[in-house]
Amino acid sequence: MPFEALGEDVLLKIFCFCDISTVLAVSAINRGLHRIALSKQLWLSLVLDPRFRDALDLPPPDREKLECLSTEELIAVIKNAVAGPGSLCDSEHDVSCSATLTSIRIPLNDMEDRFGTRLLPGARYILLRSMTQNKLCIYDIWNARRVWERLVQARTTCEVDLVPGGAIARVFFVQKVDHPNTYTLHVEEVDLTTGASHEVFDFSLDSIVSGVTPWTIMGDFLLATVLYSRFIDAVLVLINWRASTFVSLGRNGLYHVKLIPGYILSACLETSPRRAHVLALTALEAFSDRWQPLPDDGASFAAQLEAVFPSAITINSLTIATQERLEYNGRQICSDLMSVASDPLCAGAYNISVHGFQFPKRPSRRMTLMERIGNRILSIASAARRAEGRPVPAYAVLCYQFTPAVSAAGDGCSLRLVSARRVPDRQQAHRPRAIIPLSEGNWINVVYREGKRTGAGRCTCKTIHPFAGSILLQL
Repeated sequence: MPFEALGEDVLLKIFCFCDISTVLAVSAINRGLHRIALSKQLWLSLVLDPRFRDALDLPPPDREKLECLSTEELIAVIKNAVAGPGSLCDSEHDVSCSATLTSIRIPLNDMEDRFGTRLLPGARYILLRSMTQNKLCIYDIWNARRVWERLVQARTTCEVDLVPGGAIARVFFVQKVDHPNTYTLHVEEVDLTTGASHEVFDFSLDSIVSGVTPWTIMGDFLLATVLYSRFIDAVLVLINWRASTFVSLGRNGLYHVKLIPGYILSACLETSPRRAHVLALTALEAFSDRWQPLPDDGASFAAQLEAVFPSAITINSLTIATQERLEYNGRQICSDLMSVASDPLCAGAYNISVHGFQFPKRPSRRMTLMERIGNRILSIASAARRAEGRPVPAYAVLCYQFTPAVSAAGDGCSLRLVSARRVPDRQQAHRPRAIIPLSEGNWINVVYREGKRTGAGRCTCKTIHPFAGSILLQL
């Protein structure tokens, strides 16, 4: 039976499970599907989809108001959501010109001495810590209630894994215990709907270790650096906490590392003679023959890390699934910030932003003494501008879209440069959609910034989201 021969009710239900890019692609097949794809019920479902809203850090939806909109107006809502607000500095001077704001106040009760407050992915939940009570807490911003809390040691650092639209968070935290001098690694799963939680991973390291820093957690995998007192550098350790296995990695030439389901994303130096800065994705399948079981005690684990330290695997020495040189206008970029987020329009795809300073072009001839002195003066002036908070030239933002491969080996994955632009400084480059303004008292405020919508087909945003691409033009 042809797909389009299914009943309209069935087709509409199928479309409601799809992402926006799939709806637009399938609707182009014939007029019948195109008509169904313009159903108001479908676009209301897409606007309310938690995966779409969390990927863009949107505030809680006003369903009653959205149900009163036409299909064209709902499409306009999506256009403005994807386009996003203008730069933060613009909205500080004139909020009406670029964004609408939604503010939610959360009472914290006994958490007045909060520390390290951060929004979790999706901007619906917030993680904070009480210094006096040595407690980690997660609050549901939309309901202004405490979902989860956990007593921790005074010196505790943590990272959180939360998939957009999901209801399960994994909190990866490292605690230091002074007597005896040990570090413990924990992973706790939290049901954000019920507040129920349970520990799924617990591992202690012996006193031979002088420091452990959690980097990131994604699904069954976590990354942490382990520092030995007798070595200056640290070992980057990839742990499959569910299988209790690990791989030790070197950090030479490594600037940033993050996890994407099935891959390690890194900004590093090429191993080729040119030594260019690259954005690389390595499939976790590349480690298939290198996993080692975690020993029963932390002392044996520390000894294993110490033994392999001189010959630790480097990510860029493995078979890289795909990579791109970090360049803008023919000049290399050295990244100082890298972020990853789920693509709001394409399910399973990821948007990667790399921020960094451009290296000066290499001269075609040997520089004279006066030219070298001039370059030195410019570098000192740039450092002074950074110290004074003034804009520093030659700062660029590169935006990529990554589509994982179907096979586990990573064959057929795609890394595509979507946009590249130059900005005055790092502050201008980063435009958070949800922010936590400074507040006093026993409460906290979360502000959501959205593009200003004035009509069904009009968007007043100053900048278009770089990842919207041709999909946004089809809406």
